[in-house]
Amino acid sequence: MDKIFCFGELLWDVLPSGKIPGGAPMNVAYHLNKLGLNAYPLTAVGKDTLGQELLDFLKSKHIDRRYIQQNNQPTGQVTVSLNEKNEASYTIHSPAAWDFIQLKSDEIKTIGMDKPILIFGSLACRNAINRDTLNKLLPVATLKICDINLRAPFYSKELIEYLLSQTDWLKINHEELALITSWDRNDLDSEDKQISWLLHLHANLDLIMVTRGDKGAAYYDRGTHYNHPGFKVEVKDTIGSGDSFLAMFLSKALRGESPEQCLAYACAMGAPIASHSGATPTLDIDKEISKLIA
Repeated sequence: MDKIFCFGELLWDVLPSGKIPGGAPMNVAYHLNKLGLNAYPLTAVGKDTLGQELLDFLKSKHIDRRYIQQNNQPTGQVTVSLNEKNEASYTIHSPAAWDFIQLKSDEIKTIGMDKPILIFGSLACRNAINRDTLNKLLPVATLKICDINLRAPFYSKELIEYLLSQTDWLKINHEELALITSWDRNDLDSEDKQISWLLHLHANLDLIMVTRGDKGAAYYDRGTHYNHPGFKVEVKDTIGSGDSFLAMFLSKALRGESPEQCLAYACAMGAPIASHSGATPTLDIDKEISKLIA
């Protein structure tokens, strides 16, 4: 079975109602494991109470913690605010333990022996130490998936263009897509044109998934395009919905499902997550998805 490494942030999302385990890479790993795949968070927490609580949470969910380091930085925290549509915005505190992920050459070699899938995003690259570690991981991965996950002010045009040049599969939301393509062109007035431009710029990109919030999602490769309108649910908050979308899409793709099926199931995964608080609610996912797909 494929080994999947989710590189980047592990933290506490601090909502008005309390703190919930979070961080996009951890969220993706959590859902991949729930879907029966071998996914490992590759991250760091502090040697503090908050760090131990995160390790205990992952242990309780039977998620392998062997690639989670501990260092002397504080465990990451993000203050989450919700607007009138329960869409989340984030204040990401710095520095944090997950900014300092370091691997020795023999550890990189061991990871590479498994011919892994690597999932990464831009936020984890706000620190030079992490950028260096990611640069060492990228050559040993057989499939490189970027969930771009723009969080101001922790990105730049130079960084995003570099990450896209290293990516096989890209997940991006419609607002991020419009922003990134506007850096080069101001005449790309439709999603189709924006996707065509990205595929033109980056010959390495095999496929792009675009999430559109309550408007569903789309799939693009170099010969195919599918849309899905999404599923209507009462939104509790949008935290982690995109992460669960990515996990389901990858899970279905690795099992040989068609892109159209992968997209439908990914939308059906993201919707119930958005209808509950936080990125890792306790749900009967099979039941929830079957109800929506039906």
